[in-house]
Amino acid sequence: NAAIHAWKGYRERAWGKDEMKPVSGAPGRVWGNTGLQILDALSTLWIMDLKEQFDEAADWVSQSLKFDHPAPVSFFEITIRALGGLLSAHALSGRPIFLQKARELGDKLLKAFNGQTGFPFTQLNLRTGEGKKGWYSGVVLAEAGTVQLEFRYLSQQSNDPKYAAAGDRAMRQILQAENGQGLVPWGLASSGPPRFTNSHITFGAMGDSYYEYLLKMYLQTDRSEPEWINAWRRAMDKMMSRLIFTSKGGLTYIAEEKNSRTDHKMDHLACFVGGMLIYGSRQINPEDVDSRWEQTAAGITETCYEMYHRQPSHLAPEASRFNPQGVRGQDMSVWNNAGQYLLRPEAAEAIFYMFYYTGDPKYRRWAGEIMEAIEKNCRTTHGYSAVTDVRRSPVTLRNEMETFFLAETLKYLYLTFVPNPRTVLNLDDFVITTEAHPLRIAKVGKANRQQRFLGK
Repeated sequence: NAAIHAWKGYRERAWGKDEMKPVSGAPGRVWGNTGLQILDALSTLWIMDLKEQFDEAADWVSQSLKFDHPAPVSFFEITIRALGGLLSAHALSGRPIFLQKARELGDKLLKAFNGQTGFPFTQLNLRTGEGKKGWYSGVVLAEAGTVQLEFRYLSQQSNDPKYAAAGDRAMRQILQAENGQGLVPWGLASSGPPRFTNSHITFGAMGDSYYEYLLKMYLQTDRSEPEWINAWRRAMDKMMSRLIFTSKGGLTYIAEEKNSRTDHKMDHLACFVGGMLIYGSRQINPEDVDSRWEQTAAGITETCYEMYHRQPSHLAPEASRFNPQGVRGQDMSVWNNAGQYLLRPEAAEAIFYMFYYTGDPKYRRWAGEIMEAIEKNCRTTHGYSAVTDVRRSPVTLRNEMETFFLAETLKYLYLTFVPNPRTVLNLDDFVITTEAHPLRIAKVGKANRQQRFLGK
């Protein structure tokens, strides 16, 4: 129902545009003039069995989709939202048009990779193929380390190894700098040998999905490439010993580190770790599993639910500050006025994974409470809007609806509400990208798995 409402508003008010403003019903920001909301919603429409809407979107893709925007776009966002959306639509529906358009986009995105360092430029002009640095002078960990699933799937389906080779090279460059240390800062040098240029370690913005992709790259190739899981386990070991805390009030959370000092701050983005830990616990080889992961996953997911539950609006802030000495009710607050709620998916994502693997009905209840808060606070005439400050009720709307709301937030909530998520999306057959786009796992024989996967 929520997805139908948001899609209808976009269809009527901003069709073919990247984004819609849900309060005014005007087109929103330009992300590359690729009809980004259409591409990002494809897999959700398919999973929800909204075939009429899916077909309408597919028609737009075949007739109107172009990649010739003459200004710089975010390489990372276009990869995870546009390329990921097209590839997932192909994985789910099998329709060749999606792969054809994905190859067209993939060929353009390859131009962002810097031949010397192997890292992608932050921004890319889709028309000219020119790459450039963005706001940060170096390379952002999550931007270089969260495109591999998409590029590898494109290679696997097109039988052309060049896409996977570019993504994998970037990941190996990061691991060269990581050099066995497990946790890594989010800033990398944009020239010279791979090395880190700051000391900020985070599972929130700028760091987050690098860790997610190490695990998922291993599962994407049917557990055939140990280098990725070894790096992931190193990171999890260090995360458990250095960044996981539980307040006196019982809230388990993930801190950050700056200049070797602990910062008891957690982004809403970092809630994905709850899902990642139980997913890893249940999908990798049992002898590789740390028995603490699952309990930690449950604790983090509960904290993320509390981020919503404790606010007057029942929506979560963008970032929270924790007081490890605080008793219940005094152990978590909004961090530095980051009180905005941007319709983000990470808490719903963790709740989905916990429900998928445990079946505990409390997770469905939590998802229901979050959905109710979204309906009550965020619903507008044309869609759903982000909120300025979750500490106020009634809320003030920001007139923004990011494409990830349809791509991720509503998908994860829906998958938690269906009678049996496995019958709708089986995680033994699909790996879900950081933008919640399911890609089929390469089921290959034990012998020369890697060569066959890359189409060599």
